Amino acid sequence: MITSLDVADKKILNLIQKDAALPHQDIAAQTGVSTTSVWRRIKNLEEVGVIKGQVALLDPKKIGMQVCALISLRLVRHGEDTRVEFEDFIASRPEVMECYAVVGNYDYMLVVMVPTIEDYEVFLSRHLLSHALVASSNSSFTLRRVKYTTAHSLNM
Repeated sequence: MITSLDVADKKILNLIQKDAALPHQDIAAQTGVSTTSVWRRIKNLEEVGVIKGQVALLDPKKIGMQVCALISLRLVRHGEDTRVEFEDFIASRPEVMECYAVVGNYDYMLVVMVPTIEDYEVFLSRHLLSHALVASSNSSFTLRRVKYTTAHSLNM
C-alpha cells in the first residue's frame, strides 16, 4: 500500500534520510512547520511503516571490511518451501549485507562483505556452495564504491 505524503512529509523525510539525528527544531525551521507537528508527523510515518528504523551507517573499510563481492546464484529447485528455507539461511548469515530475488539467469543476487579474500572463500565454500539448495553461483568483486546511498529521492 502506498502512503499518501504531503509536501511537509516529503521535506521531513528528505532531511532525516540525510541525518536521522537532526533535532526536531532544525527540521521545523527548514520545513516551515512547528516542532510539535514535526514530532507528530515523524511518529505517524513510523506507525504506518514509511520510516522502518534509524541506524548508524558505518564505513566498511574503517571497520575492516575490505572485500565486497556481488554474487549471482541459482537454486536447485523452486517452490515456496525452497524459497523460505533459502531466505532464512541467507538472513542468518552476517556476511550477507543485501539479498535480492531476481528474474533472469539467476534466482538471487547477494552483496557480501568480509574482511579478507580468505574469509570470502570460507563463506563461499563452507556455507553458500555447501548449502543443499544452491546449484551454482557467480562472483564479482568490487574495485571501489562509486555511489552509495540509502536515501530515496522524494520529489515535492
